[in-house]
Amino acid sequence: MSETTTLKISYIFPNGDKYEGECCRPSDGEVMRKGSGTHTSASGVTYTGEWDNDKMNGRGTLTHRSGAFYSGLFRDNMYHGKGTYRFPDGTEYTGTFNNNRFEGEGVFTDSRGLVWRGMFHNKAALGLKLKVNV
Repeated sequence: MSETTTLKISYIFPNGDKYEGECCRPSDGEVMRKGSGTHTSASGVTYTGEWDNDKMNGRGTLTHRSGAFYSGLFRDNMYHGKGTYRFPDGTEYTGTFNNNRFEGEGVFTDSRGLVWRGMFHNKAALGLKLKVNV
């Protein structure tokens, strides 16, 4: 049975990316991000959240320099599960994601503040209903 050592590190990658947080070192010696941490790319994209197997896995927030952000569940570096994605113009989708795509029941708020509810599948959103405030 292999042993794993848990570490807290601050590391700057050769490309200028930075990681601060938890990682593990299995008995084979390769250090991998695991646990909670923050990765900031040299281009200014920041992920704060849970890591497993050196990938974004679990709950986290990914913020882009444009102001766009995703907050929710990740699996293998992709939006996967319940979450919210806000575009730079304020347009927002809250619902289920599958491999970085809107998938399943969700709520889409457009840039004018109109709220649309329905089922999303790939690039289609059939049967959306506008929420009317009376």
